[in-house]
This record gives sequence, structure tokens and C-alpha cells, in this order.
Amino acid sequence: MQGAPAPEKGRATARKEVGGFLVVGVAAVVLDFALFNGLLWLGWPVWASNAVALFLSMTFAFLGNYKWTFAHREVKSLAHAYGAFAGINLVAVVFIEAVVVLVEAVWAPGALWLNIAKAAATAIATVARFFAYKKWVFF
Repeated sequence: MQGAPAPEKGRATARKEVGGFLVVGVAAVVLDFALFNGLLWLGWPVWASNAVALFLSMTFAFLGNYKWTFAHREVKSLAHAYGAFAGINLVAVVFIEAVVVLVEAVWAPGALWLNIAKAAATAIATVARFFAYKKWVFF
């Protein structure tokens, strides 16, 4: 008998994708915050610091997912893949922002509950992004 049976091979691939996605995502968040705070320390305006940090960390996440997490999947056009990746991330950011703003507007909670709402929205968006990347970016 050669190789792993098909169901086991599929589970191994899924574990590799989920693990890689989480590692790349955590690294991208660390990079985002490091760049944001570093640029603020250098005297950059808040909006510019955040924009540059977001763009560079998103590009890092794309490359990490492209070269490692989903390296076994076909990408027909790098430009299309990056555009789809950026679009999916934009939708995720809008969703997270909407949840936080809605929670603040409806319940006016303290910072702890706002962070809980943001974390919950981020978790939902992260799961959605994983499947969206598999369907529209790295297919």
C-alpha cells in the first residue's frame, strides 16, 4: 500500500492549511502592530502609519499564504489572486468595524466588552476568510 489513504491525506492537507493560515495570520498581526507603532515613534501621522502597516502586513500575509499555506494550490494569475485577497480582507475589515460600532452604539459598553466584540467578529471573519481564500484566491 503506497501513500496515505485519500481521506487521511485530505485531513493532513486541511491540518496543514489551517495551521499555516494561523501561523501566517499571527505573524502578520505582529508585523502590523510593530510597523504601526514604529512609524508612530518615528513621527508619522496616525493615518499614514496605519495605512502603511496594514498594506505591508496584508502583503506579507498574502505572500505567506501563497508560498506556504496554500502552496500546493494553483494560482492562475498573481494579480487576480492579490486583488481577490485584498477584496476579501476589505470585506472582513468592514464587517469587524460594523460589529464594533454597532455594539458601541446599541449597548455603549466599556473597553472590555468592545474588545470582546472585536475578538468575536475577528474570529468569525477569520474563519470566513480561510474558506474565501480557498475558493477565490488559492484554488
